Amino acid sequence: MISNSISFIAVIALSSQVAAAPTLQERATSDPTAFTFLQRAAKLSSAAYSGCLGTAFDVTITKQIYNGFTDTNGYIGYSPTQKKISVVMRGSTTPTDFMNDADTALVTPSLSGVNFPAGVQIMKGVNDPWTSVHDSVISEVKSLLAKYPDYTLESAGHSLGGALTYISYVALAQNFPGVSITSNALAAFPIGNTAWANFGSSQNGTLNRGNNANDGVPNMYVQSPYNFQHYGIEYYSSGTAATCVQCSGERDTACSAGNGQYGVTAGHIQSFGITEGSAGCGP
Repeated sequence: MISNSISFIAVIALSSQVAAAPTLQERATSDPTAFTFLQRAAKLSSAAYSGCLGTAFDVTITKQIYNGFTDTNGYIGYSPTQKKISVVMRGSTTPTDFMNDADTALVTPSLSGVNFPAGVQIMKGVNDPWTSVHDSVISEVKSLLAKYPDYTLESAGHSLGGALTYISYVALAQNFPGVSITSNALAAFPIGNTAWANFGSSQNGTLNRGNNANDGVPNMYVQSPYNFQHYGIEYYSSGTAATCVQCSGERDTACSAGNGQYGVTAGHIQSFGITEGSAGCGP
């Protein structure tokens, strides 16, 4: 289960920031069909908190993602039913994770197989964890693609895992440009500057942002002095298909930008009907 100390750490990290979001028009439209694939992503993300070994719902796990120094965790596997190769990152559970959540210093990323354009910068608290496992993730995905060449790629994660999904999407899209990819970043805070968001948006794939009602984490770091930017398609839900909407742009006030929440709030551990950390490893 996600530690309750997340809230305490988040309050310290965010105490000097402004909660208000820019005022934009409400432009979200109902999209109940998106709920199914986002709920599946929430289950896979929950399994990363549970430390699943052999399987995580429909995914057969072939490798655990782990680096002890950065305390980066997750798993890689494949889904015969979905015909997908999956990279799933765990969210925050430890003091090292909480420190990464709050480490907003901007750095210039450098990853094998990724051609970053000039000006791209991302927060150190996300760059360092991903960099510590990048090569092993790419190696395992390459091995699985050799076995299952007709499979597509996916990545997912919740909270810090969602923030890591922002970068895993780019890393996978760049390293495997001929393979279709869809990533689902759940309850993620933005991780970089405008150049980073533009680069993420330019990849040949789909990045979905899945956010829960009354979750303030997606509103972190969007204000001065950070001005970090999200990218991708935001979906927003109160936990049911009927309430699932597709948002317009990165700061649609009918979605996260207008919910009045900031930081780790009560809605954070809920994701498309799943309580993160409590769903287990399968049926």
